[in-house]
Amino acid sequence: MAVHTALSPEVFTRIADTFGLGSVRGVTPIPQGSINTNHRVETDSGRYFVRHTTVRSADDLRFESALLNHLAAHHFPSPVLLTTRDGATFVEMEGGRVSVFHWLSGEEKRHPGLTAEHLERLGTELGKLHRDTQSFTGSRGNPYSPDVVSGWLVELARHPDATLSGLAGELDDALATAESRRQGLEPLGVIHADLFTDNVKWLGDSVGAFFDFEMACREAYGLDLVITLNAWCFDQGQYLPELCRALVRGYQDIRPLAPVERANLFGHALFGAVRFTSSRIRDYHLSPLPADKLVRKDYRTYLARTRALTAMGPEGYAALLGL
Repeated sequence: MAVHTALSPEVFTRIADTFGLGSVRGVTPIPQGSINTNHRVETDSGRYFVRHTTVRSADDLRFESALLNHLAAHHFPSPVLLTTRDGATFVEMEGGRVSVFHWLSGEEKRHPGLTAEHLERLGTELGKLHRDTQSFTGSRGNPYSPDVVSGWLVELARHPDATLSGLAGELDDALATAESRRQGLEPLGVIHADLFTDNVKWLGDSVGAFFDFEMACREAYGLDLVITLNAWCFDQGQYLPELCRALVRGYQDIRPLAPVERANLFGHALFGAVRFTSSRIRDYHLSPLPADKLVRKDYRTYLARTRALTAMGPEGYAALLGL
């Protein structure tokens, strides 16, 4: 999310008419995120989240809408995607594709306010997501695969900033280590792939909803678990064992990990750390957008995770998780 495309008031009037939202009363840009243009739109029928993307394909959006419909049928807490008067889940407009969601109520939680109880409940909901999507037949490959990340690092190695180009070799070595630690056939299914603290709404101390499913894809369940762990259980330069173990405990209450999944968690975690270090360099650190259009995320926070994981190794990681 961010503000990449300037949309006029007339465009929002057209969007409101197309989706049957009523008269527009107010529009607020949302600068958080990286690749889409997003706004909070108030109309006389309510509050909505309007997303304009020039990056996601029509097939990507059809996969997302089918997944959200599946989750709704299983009563999983997730966004409600609106349709147009003609039943379409998105429309082509202003050089991109527009989707509209009901605004989600609740708040986001961050450190230092996170407790082991929060993480256990989060793990439980993630386990339910993986359980409930086992019957979902839609398929989408991981748009941020190791090959994609490797290509980013090749580009980074040519960057004129010596600090950035110097990181390419370190990250490439970590990527190779991660791949060497992801072996064997493990369960695959639909994963969220981006379950950060700003993609979960809380109602009090209970999970209200997961949202922002646009990176969802068919991948290893274990990757989703440790992407979430990387995002929620690291603070002030270190992993927090109590929170790590609570997340895994809550997850396994719903979906116990197979032996091959446990063995691959370290590789998945290291890959996730490299992937988000690299994407934050590309999407935030090197973005030309001004501060009022994009809330930047420091790649160094994920570089710290990469280095912490490299230092502890697979055995240390298993001990961290209590496995």
